[in-house]
Amino acid sequence: MQISELTDSTPILGDPVAIRKRYAEDGVLLFRNVIDTEVLAWAERRYKEALESEGLIEPSAEKPVWTGAVSSARRPCDTLGTEVWHKIVALPELNDILRDVLDADPVWIPIAAHRSGLPTGPIEPESDIFAGRHQDGFYNEGMLFTICWLPIRDVDRDHGSFAVAPGTHHHGVLHDATQAGNPIPRDAIPESAWRSADFKAGDVLIFNYLTAHTALPNPSDEIRLSLDVRAIPAWAPQPIIGTVTRLDGPEVTISTEEGDTRTVLVDESTLVRDMNPLEPMTMADLSRIASLGAHVMAMTRKDGSVSVLRRNYY
Repeated sequence: MQISELTDSTPILGDPVAIRKRYAEDGVLLFRNVIDTEVLAWAERRYKEALESEGLIEPSAEKPVWTGAVSSARRPCDTLGTEVWHKIVALPELNDILRDVLDADPVWIPIAAHRSGLPTGPIEPESDIFAGRHQDGFYNEGMLFTICWLPIRDVDRDHGSFAVAPGTHHHGVLHDATQAGNPIPRDAIPESAWRSADFKAGDVLIFNYLTAHTALPNPSDEIRLSLDVRAIPAWAPQPIIGTVTRLDGPEVTISTEEGDTRTVLVDESTLVRDMNPLEPMTMADLSRIASLGAHVMAMTRKDGSVSVLRRNYY
């Protein structure tokens, strides 16, 4: 099907009032050619090295053409840890844009999703091309973050592009928690509401934590390379991030990166999760996620309870 084009917000760069107005209305902003392409070229090389090590592309391949091999990792490029993340979130141009969007300094949280989208085969006429639709905020209660999605190399709609549904952040949580996997029902968002584009390395797509989005099917023979990073406004509540030093029943003690020690109480209302948001866990799985030495992130509510406890592997 034909997907309508995303609005290009590049013409309003440098106008913070216009940027914040559009972001408030649409919940999404596309800026063209604003990210240092030399940094992205370096990131592409690092991605390819990770894919080569898994046998997913041929060594020294100019294009990331999939070999057909199966990876042992959920996202092979996540083996890069925070190396690429640190480079991207330090870029002055990205931070300047985020300050205009948020009207505050961005606080970058170490959730780096290195996307390596494998080919999905031909698209069937009646297939649901938005089947992966979701809102990140559903899996991260209390984290008022903004997501920045960046193509690591050019990606067009014939190579598994990316789609968002502007305005869906106005409708609250769209996920159906009564169904297995907590999906957003297909009829919750009209197909006419979705927007996409052909993206170039150097572009950045910025969207709200409740803006519905999805990766589109990839009918090509190439692996789609992208990265998404997240920032919380400096004025907003911040998660506790650090290493687990003690686990005593539902109590988790975390040594933070700032040198503090915080103990949080996990209960049945807490979403305990691994890096995969589609597999929420129970209290019985707590020791698996919050094991000694594990790097975790805990978001607390006003009453001190933990809304989300998630493990990061870097």
